[in-house]
Amino acid sequence: YNLVGNDQLDEPWLDESLVQFITWQYYADQYGSSGGDGYEGSMRGRWSGVKFEDIPIGKPVSEYEGNTYSAIIYGRGAFFFEALRDEIGTQEFNAFMKDYVVSTTWGIGTGENFQDLAEIHCGCDLTELYNAWITP
Repeated sequence: YNLVGNDQLDEPWLDESLVQFITWQYYADQYGSSGGDGYEGSMRGRWSGVKFEDIPIGKPVSEYEGNTYSAIIYGRGAFFFEALRDEIGTQEFNAFMKDYVVSTTWGIGTGENFQDLAEIHCGCDLTELYNAWITP
């Protein structure tokens, strides 16, 4: 909290969805697969509120209606980070996340600089992945 800032109204995924992912990983690391599976289940439960629709996580808060914000940002959002990790590999993902924190400490992170840094780390183009998950 507060180490890396971001625009919580226009890019809530970069704040809340990332925290959901990190919390999920904490439960898996701390309590094993049962802890991770339990937390994953709670996120899937939220996402089920919109019947697992592939609604983009990159919308501003004001563009989500009703329970859609919670279902997508707190439910579906964490699965983007899992997909990103799967795409670039766990070791590179971990190095990228450390670099992201170091390079934006006490600053403002954006979806654009997040993607740019991820692409530098993987040496790949993540546009297709972003279009599937983030882009409204």
